[in-house]
Amino acid sequence: MSVAGAQEHFHLLVAGVEDYAIFLLDPEGRVRSWNAGARKIKGYRAEEIVGQHFSRFYPPEEVAAGKPDRALEIAQAEGRYREEGWRVRKDGSLFWASVVISAVRDESGQPNGFLKITRDLTDRKRAEDALRESEERLRLMVEAVKDYAIFMLDSEGFVASWNPGAERIKGYSAAEILGSHFSRFYPAADVAAGKPGKELATAVEQGRYEEEGWRVRKDGTTFWASVIITPVWDEKRTLRGFAKVTQDLTGRLQAEQQQLQLLREQAARAEAEKTNRLKDEFLAVLSHELRTPLNAIVGWAHLLRAAPHLDQAQVARGLEAIDRNATIQTQIVSDVLDISRMTSGKVRLAPRRVDPGEVVAAAIDTVRPAADAKRIEVRASLPERPAFVYADADRLQQVVWNVLQNAVKFTPAGGRVEARVARRDSHVEITVADTGVGIAPDFLPHVFESFRQADSSSSRKHGGLGLGLSIVKQLVELHGGRVEARSEGEGKGATVSVRLPLMPLVVDASPAPAEAERPTPRLGGVCVLVVDDHPDARELVSIALQHAGATVVTASGAAEGLAALRERRPDVLLCDLEMPGESGYELMKKVRALPADAGGLTPAIALTAYARDEDRVRTLLAGFQRHLPKPARPDELAAAVADLAGTIRGPL
Repeated sequence: MSVAGAQEHFHLLVAGVEDYAIFLLDPEGRVRSWNAGARKIKGYRAEEIVGQHFSRFYPPEEVAAGKPDRALEIAQAEGRYREEGWRVRKDGSLFWASVVISAVRDESGQPNGFLKITRDLTDRKRAEDALRESEERLRLMVEAVKDYAIFMLDSEGFVASWNPGAERIKGYSAAEILGSHFSRFYPAADVAAGKPGKELATAVEQGRYEEEGWRVRKDGTTFWASVIITPVWDEKRTLRGFAKVTQDLTGRLQAEQQQLQLLREQAARAEAEKTNRLKDEFLAVLSHELRTPLNAIVGWAHLLRAAPHLDQAQVARGLEAIDRNATIQTQIVSDVLDISRMTSGKVRLAPRRVDPGEVVAAAIDTVRPAADAKRIEVRASLPERPAFVYADADRLQQVVWNVLQNAVKFTPAGGRVEARVARRDSHVEITVADTGVGIAPDFLPHVFESFRQADSSSSRKHGGLGLGLSIVKQLVELHGGRVEARSEGEGKGATVSVRLPLMPLVVDASPAPAEAERPTPRLGGVCVLVVDDHPDARELVSIALQHAGATVVTASGAAEGLAALRERRPDVLLCDLEMPGESGYELMKKVRALPADAGGLTPAIALTAYARDEDRVRTLLAGFQRHLPKPARPDELAAAVADLAGTIRGPL
């Protein structure tokens, strides 16, 4: 960049800043530019100072000692020079300044001058001088303590004092550590995650930060520490720094870990005993459930073969009994095999676009004969417009059938079962509620566990293996959804809700007549970063964009998406909003905080199930340029990407 260009860019960024003197120096130290803060703090107008050497801001004795030139030499050699000291205004008065000088290089890496930032800290200096006497008294007291590391940090986290306890626990002498940032006491992973800075921010916000965690000594070994950080304020409520107290609790931790290991072993033994007991109960139930229909099959088969005198009605009843009990036995075997396949990870889904309303309607038709036999009213509440999910239709049918069958099974004669399908933000919710026997509060947390039944005794009223809801849970989770059961208690009915992610794209929907002739934009040469935590949704969007010619990079969450954006600058970012951990809004906040040359201005599209007007406004205010409600057609998606890509690349 030329000197003129640099000055213009600099002017646009900092000309109006008044709290900091921010200006550029040429390689020899002459002032090249001047902002409003520089005029306010130092007293010179731009026409008075541009072209002058910056040494005129130093006291005469420091100029004579060559301090300005040394500052530039250090900044040139190390990239940055930082200090606090006295500086001189135009009228000759002194002020205490925080000074940072950073070396500036051109595109080829050659020196091109310096950026100098100065802040007037005179008020802080006076307050610090006033505190010095009391701090000296405190220092004498702290130096007598050897069982605790007690030291001070300045407002930015640099070590300002060091007691003998700190030297004993952490291994550094005062000369080695003073002026260093306290983050060096943290493991590398904590530093990378920004934990030291977050702790200081929490201390400022809440008045105190306290935790236990791993810290690092000078020799690289770690110790378990109890840490307390307290902010220190002056009389004007200006943050002066932090007091930090650390205690080495490694010995206590080791004792606790030994105790915890003992408890874990005891818990493991108890869990093993519990598992064995449940398996024994399950095998007993399985034996009973298999032998009961087998008894009917064998008995009727023997009668039909050995008693030719049976009349036609008796033969018909026998054949019906054999067929009915064979069906029961087949279902029992199927449930056991399903659990085995799920446990071993051998279940394979064949997902496609599915309307849950159609699935519920079909499942109701299947259970209606059993419901009619018990005079149970079965109701259905289905949406007028389908809300599609990406699912294996047969497995989803199995889920709904199991839940409905359970509801009918545990609802007494004359009761009611209601099935509802509704769209809930980015999900479709299938709810089955009954007026049946309900679920006891102590059994409710275990209702989806394999081999668990509220009553597994020989006198239980209801048959079955207790696998139905376990199969439901595992199949729902394989689809990226979740299931929960609710009950007010025994005799008060139960409700089971299944939530499945809404399908992000209408892949095979027929277009409206006016839309049928609209071609899908071609996205050749366009790179799109797709961020979505749901793998099926991510795959659908990726395939749709790739079919339009785009290059697609995917990420399963906000952190992975930010890393991908930094590694490979996409032309367009396409992001889901509702994601675990960090939402799409939080990701966009971090993207927009990046410099422009690091991807901070990347055009972004929100693909979301939140489709209200206020949702659209919130999305745009968060930094997205487009808001696409789910489900979106591939041509709509491609058009939005082409539009945004065109704003930075020209027409496609």
